[in-house]
Amino acid sequence: MKIRKLIYLISGMLLCILAALTLVAPVQAEEEVAAPLNERMAEFTPDRIQKGRTMYKQLCLRCHGPEMVGGNNAFDLRMFPLHDRDRFFNSVTNGKRAMPPWKGILTDEDIAFLWSYVGSRGGTL
Repeated sequence: MKIRKLIYLISGMLLCILAALTLVAPVQAEEEVAAPLNERMAEFTPDRIQKGRTMYKQLCLRCHGPEMVGGNNAFDLRMFPLHDRDRFFNSVTNGKRAMPPWKGILTDEDIAFLWSYVGSRGGTL
């Protein structure tokens, strides 16, 4: 009987600690992520995604494949971190490993359309 009470007591204390942590941590995380998340969602409109899809088929499909899985040493774009838009722009602009640089060929707006399509197809937060 005493062991059962001790288990309930410890369980209750752990639940209180977890509840306190969940009340504090999300407030801090929401403040840091709220603005960028809203900005990112604005980039993923149907029109922008469609323009990016068209460009992807013309420019990226050959190496990254129809499902963005990669192959032939191409990066699996489905795994691209959605919080790292700048890294995507840098990779497309300046190239990376076997990928050629698109600087001078694609405008920032073109790359933004590609980003919208790639981000809409997966990505990690």
